[in-house]
Amino acid sequence: MGSISFATAQSKSTTSTKAPSQKAAVKAVLPQVEIAQQIAQGQTAFSFLGTYNIYAGVQKTNIGKCILNSDGSYTVTVNSDATGHGVGSYEYDGSSKTLVWKGGLFLSNKYNGVFQKTSNGKLRILLSKSTFAEKID
Repeated sequence: MGSISFATAQSKSTTSTKAPSQKAAVKAVLPQVEIAQQIAQGQTAFSFLGTYNIYAGVQKTNIGKCILNSDGSYTVTVNSDATGHGVGSYEYDGSSKTLVWKGGLFLSNKYNGVFQKTSNGKLRILLSKSTFAEKID
């Protein structure tokens, strides 16, 4: 399985037929439909979707939360500023089973998206050498 890209359909007003914009909209929805079908069939390829606590440092200090959405977007809320958060996008690379950050805070910080299972069975995303996100739901 190759990579799955998430995109938002953008409508452009043109004087030509609506077929190209309809095709673009269908193409943008296809990855979301594929994810929904796989989840409905009990496949765990996308079991990474959901809420994560973000930890940093040797002492495992909780610095915020991250939510990975099925539409390829993510939201980050930092504990030090509960009103401030970042929104970004990602792509799931099925061949390497990693997340590739396409925009937002995780991309600008050059974070990794490598999955790891902890000894107690929790799913973890290794973001950097000292920062990780651990699934809570």
